Amino acid sequence: MNKKVKTLNVLLFVMSAGILLLSSWILVGQKNVQKAPPFHTGGKLFPEPVPAPPPAGVLAADNPMMQLARPKNFSTARVSSFARNGLNLDTVPIPVGGEEVTIADIKGPGAITHIWTTYKGGGRDLIIRFYWDGSEHPSVEAPIGDFFGVAMGHVAPISSLPIQCTSRGRSRNCWWYMPFNKSARVTLSNLRPPDYFEGTDVPIRHRNRIYYYIDYQSYSQPIKDIRYFHVRFKETDPAQRGRPVNLVEVEGEGHYVGVVLGHRTRTPGWFGEGDDIITVDGQLSFVGTGTEDYFCDAWGFRVLSQPYFGCSVYEGRKIGDSLSIYRFHVVDPIPFRKHFKFEIEHWPWISEWPNTGRGYYSSLGFWYQKGLHKPWPRLDKLVSDDPWDPTKGRWYVKDALEADDLGILSFKSKGGEGTRPESQLLMPNQSGDYMLAFDSWGRGEFSLAVPVKEEGTYNVKIHYLRAPDYGKVQLHVNGDAVGEPVDLFRAFVEMFPRPVWPPKEFVFSGVMLKPGLNTFTFSIDSKNPESEGYKCRIDCIVLEKEVR
Repeated sequence: MNKKVKTLNVLLFVMSAGILLLSSWILVGQKNVQKAPPFHTGGKLFPEPVPAPPPAGVLAADNPMMQLARPKNFSTARVSSFARNGLNLDTVPIPVGGEEVTIADIKGPGAITHIWTTYKGGGRDLIIRFYWDGSEHPSVEAPIGDFFGVAMGHVAPISSLPIQCTSRGRSRNCWWYMPFNKSARVTLSNLRPPDYFEGTDVPIRHRNRIYYYIDYQSYSQPIKDIRYFHVRFKETDPAQRGRPVNLVEVEGEGHYVGVVLGHRTRTPGWFGEGDDIITVDGQLSFVGTGTEDYFCDAWGFRVLSQPYFGCSVYEGRKIGDSLSIYRFHVVDPIPFRKHFKFEIEHWPWISEWPNTGRGYYSSLGFWYQKGLHKPWPRLDKLVSDDPWDPTKGRWYVKDALEADDLGILSFKSKGGEGTRPESQLLMPNQSGDYMLAFDSWGRGEFSLAVPVKEEGTYNVKIHYLRAPDYGKVQLHVNGDAVGEPVDLFRAFVEMFPRPVWPPKEFVFSGVMLKPGLNTFTFSIDSKNPESEGYKCRIDCIVLEKEVR
């Protein structure tokens, strides 16, 4: 046998042995797979799964995906801005000037089920309106951006159940169900000024034009006991002192399903200590725990988007910052039979008192109602289009002399020359937003020139602020001590750790004043043992002549 044959035989033998070994290993592995461990079902294999016997009766769909397989007793169609000439400019013009342009006129019975749109511009340039069953008054009237879930004119993404906006907020979708029996008419009005696009890079073909489509269902029979979809836009600017903001109010029978709220602050810091207050049929039914709590968030706001709540815009806590938030009651609507009112307190964190903010609020309330709501004032102009005035709503104590406006005659302080009394901004509870601040550092005083028209005896009312580091102040008028020293110390309260408490009026009666300038001197030489300092803050002075 030559070497080549011998080598080939050896190779064949090795290969055969390998195949035999591999086969044995596979068989052992199969045996191991087939044999369960003794602690697993007693060493037996699991049987093949089978369903339990189903109950008797007709199958009923119990989830949305099963509902898709059910026969549909309606037909569907779409109204859109497609180019009737077959070209590619699938838009319609919405001219400036406020002219109402009808973009859909659908015969009923039926229901609008989906709306999509996109256009070049901001969220409050266009007003969208819906008219149900031939009514001359809209049941839906709102800036188009607010209608699609984003307030304050911002363009931002949102991903809720009834509303979704994508493409950085430029593609808007609405899934609210909107039934009607005779007709549905949808219109748009353009509130932009003629020069809105001047200096922009927006092509002429996209200026004051809109892409849209409206999908609807058509029914063979009218809807019995129909509930019409309603949406109303409201603005409050500024919020009224001492009164909550009215967001939604409805007369009739129906159910509330949500709100989109916009806010722009005039008070620095956190604005939202205010609680939600809902009254149903004259009965106080809901009182919440804070603004962000009603909108299902906590410890302030941040940008987020959930199916039933979210914050699409949050700029911060500085004066002028704005936000947009939404809460949709899709699985928890609030029914009413006669009347529904939703209010919310405006309460800056710095304030000890509720309803003391003065920010701008917008609200877009959503509800279904039996019949059509009584007409409301037409939305032809938006307050938010006016120039922003951070001082709007500034209030003053009646007949007060603002301490920060009075002339400083003299001052001295243990702290030295750099402690001259100064005007400081502190909102929202100071008359005129400012106060006069001074620190004696343990021993000091300052004098103010107080004008008086007529000689006589007066009640002098000093509006002092209080805080944990304030001292005791003694008032002198024209060199004479008036009353006892006033302790301006007020400790932190655990549940209300405000750095400064609102002004409190202290009355000094029977003070003789002369015509012209009188010298009011405020001495701070002592303090409460618990106080951390010797500061003094005065908001204003009221002089009330005594009647004899």
